[in-house]
Amino acid sequence: MRVSAVLGCGRFLPPRVVPSEALAGELGIAGAVMTEMSGVHQRHYAEPGIGPSDLGREAALAALGAAGLGPRDVDLIIFATMTPDIAFPGSACFLQDKLGCNTVGALDLRAQCAGFLFALSAGDRFVRAGRAGRVLVVGAEVYSTALDHSPRGAAVTPYFGDGAGAVVLGPAATPGVLATVLHGDPAAYERFWCEFPASRHYPARMELEHFHAGRHFYTLDAGALHPQAERALADVTREALDRAGIAADAVRLFVAHYFDHRVARRALEALGISGERVVATAEGAGHIGAAGIPVALADAVAAGRARRGDVVCCAAFGAGLSWAAMVLRL
Repeated sequence: MRVSAVLGCGRFLPPRVVPSEALAGELGIAGAVMTEMSGVHQRHYAEPGIGPSDLGREAALAALGAAGLGPRDVDLIIFATMTPDIAFPGSACFLQDKLGCNTVGALDLRAQCAGFLFALSAGDRFVRAGRAGRVLVVGAEVYSTALDHSPRGAAVTPYFGDGAGAVVLGPAATPGVLATVLHGDPAAYERFWCEFPASRHYPARMELEHFHAGRHFYTLDAGALHPQAERALADVTREALDRAGIAADAVRLFVAHYFDHRVARRALEALGISGERVVATAEGAGHIGAAGIPVALADAVAAGRARRGDVVCCAAFGAGLSWAAMVLRL
């Protein structure tokens, strides 16, 4: 049976940095209060006209370069995003064109904040089944164009930023993906969702009254989500380690992905994991959804926090509700 391994990682954050103080006037709260509430002091915003496939292109080229490969070496593209460039076709199709890839498979995958781990799991299975040699897995989001920049959005907007990350998977002699755990529970999806535009709504996907009510903006019940996310991140991390047969002490780095990095850290602290072995993805540049984990992996490799042969455990929780974990040997 074939196995897959990570061949290269890459990331890209748009150059425009938006500190909390810059949002203060729009949102009607002081920058210091905003930072205290969200735990985010700055985030990156894409320029107008830039979509997730544009950000994803830069991250993909960095990952391919790290792997010593080019776009023509890619056999399959899996693009994880909850903020696609347009309604259809998918962002993977745009990325395929912008990279100049061959006429390979290109698909979008929707699992929101846990999307990258779902996509990486799918890519691993394609390689294991012999259906693809090298799989480009990209997570990219442009949240900034869908945020409420009025006082009504003060409880949500400060958390989010834009960015992209990518990983190249390929066949290997020893497995790189050691265990994957995927979960979903739609029972409480309204705790974190975006209702409009909605194809289920007839005759128009959104009416003027929905627009004026702000029902096309993200709705987030942080008070209800935090306890659930904290439990789920701890449980799914433990489940993935058990499935991989790896002790927590053997893991070089834990990557915890949730829109509030303080909750993610508490989840791992409940397992006795803390300090330099933990990366909470939203801490430095805000929450960037499906891009959070690959950006963190690329940063860790670049900084020497994770090296070839090290074991890394990644866990994510987000809208859906969806959560997942994966144990990787780089």
